[in-house]
Amino acid sequence: MRVRVLACCGLLLVGLCTIASWRAEAAGAGGTEPDIRVLLAEGQREVVLTSSKGFSVQTTGGLIILEVPGDATARVTASYPSVNVVVSPANTVGAVEGEAVIVPKQNSEIVYGEIPYAGVIRVALEGAAGGLTVRNFVPLETYLQGVLPHEIGNPGADAYDALKAQAVAARTYAVDKMHERRGGTFDVYASVQDQVYRGRKGTFRVATAAVRDTRGRTLQHRGETAKTYYSACCGGHTSDIRLVWPAREAKDYLHGVLDRARTERGAFCRENKYFRWRYSFTGMEMGEILRVTLPRELGISENEVGALKNMRVETRSASGRVITLSIETTKNTFTIEGDRIRWVLMVDVSKGRILPSVMFRLDKAMERDRISFVSLAGGGNGHGVGMCQNGAIAMANRGYTYQMILTHYYPGCTVEKMY
Repeated sequence: MRVRVLACCGLLLVGLCTIASWRAEAAGAGGTEPDIRVLLAEGQREVVLTSSKGFSVQTTGGLIILEVPGDATARVTASYPSVNVVVSPANTVGAVEGEAVIVPKQNSEIVYGEIPYAGVIRVALEGAAGGLTVRNFVPLETYLQGVLPHEIGNPGADAYDALKAQAVAARTYAVDKMHERRGGTFDVYASVQDQVYRGRKGTFRVATAAVRDTRGRTLQHRGETAKTYYSACCGGHTSDIRLVWPAREAKDYLHGVLDRARTERGAFCRENKYFRWRYSFTGMEMGEILRVTLPRELGISENEVGALKNMRVETRSASGRVITLSIETTKNTFTIEGDRIRWVLMVDVSKGRILPSVMFRLDKAMERDRISFVSLAGGGNGHGVGMCQNGAIAMANRGYTYQMILTHYYPGCTVEKMY
């Protein structure tokens, strides 16, 4: 059977199932849990969605275009100004102007890219060019259940308070982004651009419990939602945001802290494999890396790079992190600042592996006026701003509560309940 229906997305049909409950709300308005808009993909030519329990295809106004019972696949394509949906095995066809909303039945899941998602999936036309954007509208607490397993993993039962600290930090980060991007089409990316989110894939009971046990709690600073950046391992001292990301808003609680107890000498994160590391290259190998990374990061042509002559650390922070690095070639001298250094000094270009952190010492050997060998010996993994996840795990293992962990890494902040 083939049925083709064209509906304007502004229409409303009284009495039919609506999607109003899935729309993004002002975070915490009325003491209720808000929904979050997660950008899963953009610029897609075709979007394939599957469900085992069925779904409906709706307009943004709630008008049902197609009802799909049971196991089915929806293929969504663009035909400006419409979004076309072909459902198999029934071979039914629907078209929606602007955006199609896929609503699962029986509180089930929609699978996209082999990842099951709760909530609804919205596929929107990007414009006359015909690309498609895929977004997941989902309750905030459900979103967090899909974040924790991929941001901090499973540190074990003894580190339960580290999971709770991560839940509060991730929730606070999300709420802040919901406010920051409230006038846009989405709140957060589903990748490392914000927080890694994989729907219901990889969720586990203990992480879900940590989200539940901290429900609605966020970190606040002087009446404002805090900026809760975090990274895997700080190497012994967290970063000052002013030196890592000079263009971002500086906060007193993000100026860096020593990652240890006052009565101890060792850092909390010292057991992590990235606490200390070393990478070594010949001058030729480093030159090949820079011929790839400098054009990409500085927006220049490869012809402007030239052959590597020398590298120098020009300035360094109190925590030992490199603030500015100069790279001299046969054609130019380049100055790289802050966290961007990690993308320039990649340790494996073919695999996209960046330098773990900017806390490093640069050792080199020269032949005549050129580097023949360079070694980068450093510590930590990530930008280092805010909470050190491995430090948090160690603190939890020693009996620190999640509130104590958060106030250690974000001094002056308090945990408050939003809803």
